[in-house]
Amino acid sequence: MRVRHRFGPCGVGLVLVVVSACGTSPVDPLGSGSVTPSTAASGRAVVVGASTSTESSVLAELYAQAMTAHGVPAATRTGLGSPDEARRALQEGSVSVLPEYTGDLLLSLDPNATATTAAEVAQALPAALPTGQRVLASSPAADQDVYVVTRDFARRHGLATLADLKKVSAGLTLGGPAELETLAYGPAALTSIYGVTVKGFRPDDSVTMRARDLTAGRLQLATFGTTESVLAAHGYVELGDPQEIVLPQNVVPLTSAAVAEDAIARRAVESVQAALTTADLAALDERVDAAHVAPAEVARDWLQGQGLS
Repeated sequence: MRVRHRFGPCGVGLVLVVVSACGTSPVDPLGSGSVTPSTAASGRAVVVGASTSTESSVLAELYAQAMTAHGVPAATRTGLGSPDEARRALQEGSVSVLPEYTGDLLLSLDPNATATTAAEVAQALPAALPTGQRVLASSPAADQDVYVVTRDFARRHGLATLADLKKVSAGLTLGGPAELETLAYGPAALTSIYGVTVKGFRPDDSVTMRARDLTAGRLQLATFGTTESVLAAHGYVELGDPQEIVLPQNVVPLTSAAVAEDAIARRAVESVQAALTTADLAALDERVDAAHVAPAEVARDWLQGQGLS
């Protein structure tokens, strides 16, 4: 795991948890009125964690750089592993902010959740959180998980929705991130809700390798996020989900209570949330994955373009 160090307004290098305080009193550059004391004034840095995905690293950089630009020292800690492993890091206190997705987060906390719409999911999340954790405002930007097949496979079997997969009598080998196997919309749901025969599940957290296996026919079905560039690059067919087993996946910051109660940090992160769109997110991911630009640089350019840094 690598930490990208940032510098506060006094030029002091940040460390993971504690930095020297650089100011005598907090100032809220995002609004007027009284604010709670900032972590910058208390001498503590906000550590934004990220799982192994490109998008998680980009979002972490957006949050950290936005906070730093508004006087809250922040650093990133990327490569935390799977989403579950990243959540453990927040629970243990080694990070204090994580980029998350509303539906996935809710189901990880409450597998029996009955919420289905974006508003219902957002309303259910706070009560499901562990003690000491908060969610900030969700973004209109979303990275929806979708099941896809190759265009040739869809044409040969007449596939348009998940319900059509019953036509594939020989069964399917499904590929997805390791956590998919236990998610509420994973292989078990395909069988119980859509009557689909899944003969095998091949876990692979690498989007590139999953796409390669799907194109080569080693997989017949795979999941990807809708912002991932491989969908358009390979012309995959997204299968409709008439039973809505996949919940809305809006971007949402999961934070410690301390960050949520810090008015400057909260407003800086939520300004990113309000400005970010799904199209932006897809473009940012593509710059990293296709053009090989570092997440930190991609985030910096977007923040400057939005006037948030």
